[in-house]
Amino acid sequence: MKLLPNVFVSEVDGEYVAVATGKAGKNFSGMVQMNATSAFIVNALRKKTNEKKLAASLMEEYDVTEEEATKNIEKVLGQLRKAGWLDE
Repeated sequence: MKLLPNVFVSEVDGEYVAVATGKAGKNFSGMVQMNATSAFIVNALRKKTNEKKLAASLMEEYDVTEEEATKNIEKVLGQLRKAGWLDE
């Protein structure tokens, strides 16, 4: 899986937001607020990856358990799928 092109994540006053343009913005053209963990996951999806690799990266970056990492990843992936921002 991989994030569609034209999805941009920015930090604004300590908060992270994501917006999409072009094809990625067809299904959802708003702005998504997210925390640093979600932004890390979204940015990791810029390269083709899978849930196992995402979990390993998240565990290394944030020193969390595999269960915690998987839970966060599933939540973020669900939101990205709903917005139509993933290429699977």
